[in-house]
Amino acid sequence: MVKLKHFGDWATNSMLTKNNKKTPLLIFWTRRYLLTLIIGLILIAIVSIFWIRHNTIENQLELTKLLAQDVSERLEYGSFSDERFNFETREKIVNNRVPLHYYIKTEEGMKVLQRGGPGPQMEIHPEELNRLIEIPSELTVQKLTLANNQTMYAVVSPFKYDEEVIGAVIIVQEIGGFKNINPEEYQLLALLLIGLAILGWFVIYFLSRKMARPIEQVAAAAGELMRGNYDIQLNEEVPEKELHELIISFKEMTNRLQQLEALRTELLAGVTHELKTPITSVSALIQAVNDDIISDNKKKEFLTMSLKEAKKLQAMVEDLLDFNRFSAGTIKVKREKIDLAKVVKEIVYQWEIVHQSQLERVTLTFTVKGGHLIALADHVRLQQIIVNLLNNSLHAVKEKDKGEIAVELYAHGNFVVLDVIDNGYGISEKEQPFIFERFYRGENKKHVERGLGLGLPFSLLLAKAQGGDLILKKSTEGQTIISLQLPSASIEQMKA
Repeated sequence: MVKLKHFGDWATNSMLTKNNKKTPLLIFWTRRYLLTLIIGLILIAIVSIFWIRHNTIENQLELTKLLAQDVSERLEYGSFSDERFNFETREKIVNNRVPLHYYIKTEEGMKVLQRGGPGPQMEIHPEELNRLIEIPSELTVQKLTLANNQTMYAVVSPFKYDEEVIGAVIIVQEIGGFKNINPEEYQLLALLLIGLAILGWFVIYFLSRKMARPIEQVAAAAGELMRGNYDIQLNEEVPEKELHELIISFKEMTNRLQQLEALRTELLAGVTHELKTPITSVSALIQAVNDDIISDNKKKEFLTMSLKEAKKLQAMVEDLLDFNRFSAGTIKVKREKIDLAKVVKEIVYQWEIVHQSQLERVTLTFTVKGGHLIALADHVRLQQIIVNLLNNSLHAVKEKDKGEIAVELYAHGNFVVLDVIDNGYGISEKEQPFIFERFYRGENKKHVERGLGLGLPFSLLLAKAQGGDLILKKSTEGQTIISLQLPSASIEQMKA
């Protein structure tokens, strides 16, 4: 039973694999284009056949009219003779497959002028024809239905004597005879359609293959990328705009993923190191106290140092937990109208008091440009962002003889903007694209100050949660500007 169950599972998986097998792009589109082409050509063939048959009937009727006029004119001028009038030659002009039947109708009755030659014969009784057809004043074409349900066309051309109509020439042909089209016309039509089908298939296959080739290359490159191979070469020389943009975008994405993969490895090592360092310090200090290898008066100092390292570790873990909770959407943001000038001034003042000892060589200024600046924001989350930005600026300028940090507040469009400006070491161009990546720490920070590199990424999440944004506006060796944008809710804009 177990073997049968395994066999059943294997069969089911095989069927699913078979059913899920995808068709290559070239075959997929070529088949559909070819099917569309064939359906189109079939429709064209049907319309062409009806058009040819209609034109054939019209042409044959016109020729039959000319033939009837010829006979009637000869009768009118007395130049008609059965022996001289070559029916077969004239009949070939009109239709060389189905015979014609000639009659003359006068007041005396219906006379058979000429029966059709070899071929299908119509059972036409002159008396019935005489009853159905009247002598007209001008040439007419009549469609007749005989007693035996035969249908035919009758071309009736009157002839005169002394300007008076005395009779009519009647040429009769079965309707089926008009529809007998020369097979060569069908052969020509078939040859033309087959040629168009072959040419269309060749063009479709060529264009589909040309279009599929770069897509296949991108698909193969994506497979290599999935296997961890970032060294991918793609031909960018394709004339199609969309395919060229696809290849360029894929190459840029590959380069970006390669950079992020290298960054991820580096950041993982950095985070591990940052978390391991305080743990190692605490463990070593407590082990020293526990083993009594230090004097009693040093034990309290070692325990104080252990507590300090433990608090640093706790702060890192809390930062990590806060970031993960906020990313998962479990922390809510409560937006309300706040006077930014008043609130930011208070936050800057509190931060200045806490860091008073580190601001001996740093000048901190706060400037408000404009009038009443009301924004929609969460007071607590706003304070977290501003404190993170000020801490980063302080780290950037604390090694300078004269550091400067400026906080500027002003309105811009539908936003109230807060710029934090410092004259620190700046952020290099190669690091600027990554400063909002989680766990990223620049070269100027990673070897000097502990941290997980979550300050700016967390601040960006907080800004977006409040309907705003956080951007790096400018960064050079002598000046860095980071802008916090919050949606404005000033009285003037609310009235507008």
